[in-house]
Amino acid sequence: MSKILAFAGSNNSKSINHQLVKYVSSLIKDHELTVLDIRAWNVPMYSIDMDPDEIPEQITTLMNLIKEHDAFIISSPEHNGSTPAFLKNILDWLSRRSEGIFVRKPVFLMSTSPGKGGGANNMKQLIHSLPYQHASIASTFSLPSFYDNFKDGAVIGEHLGELHESVAEFKEAL
Repeated sequence: MSKILAFAGSNNSKSINHQLVKYVSSLIKDHELTVLDIRAWNVPMYSIDMDPDEIPEQITTLMNLIKEHDAFIISSPEHNGSTPAFLKNILDWLSRRSEGIFVRKPVFLMSTSPGKGGGANNMKQLIHSLPYQHASIASTFSLPSFYDNFKDGAVIGEHLGELHESVAEFKEAL
């Protein structure tokens, strides 16, 4: 049984990516899952001037959780066609505190948005950048038009089959 850490890279109190993470986590029954809610985190903007003396408490917490878990589910919104500053800042802190923080552990990378793109531009960027932190992207899933395709806490419609395939790919990597 693997230990999986799941979180959304959003600080929106009504984050649709957090809703997606919670739902997908509920689909994985045969592993130990921890859903981390980081929406209220107030992590200072990373600056080289803070190195090496300052480490925000939340970053230390996240680093320890990453070490304790075998795999990850990360869902990220897209802001202006890119990774949101909130998540990018957290990843920057992690990258400066640990070389290869994810140590080749499997990552299920997801994104959703209200629009038809489903965060695809951001997904491309994260697929490119997370391996620099030694993340092993095991599977991906993008849910377009969130409010049309997510009802009563669950993915519905034509994207449900694709989601189940992506979950199966992730589980194979565990």
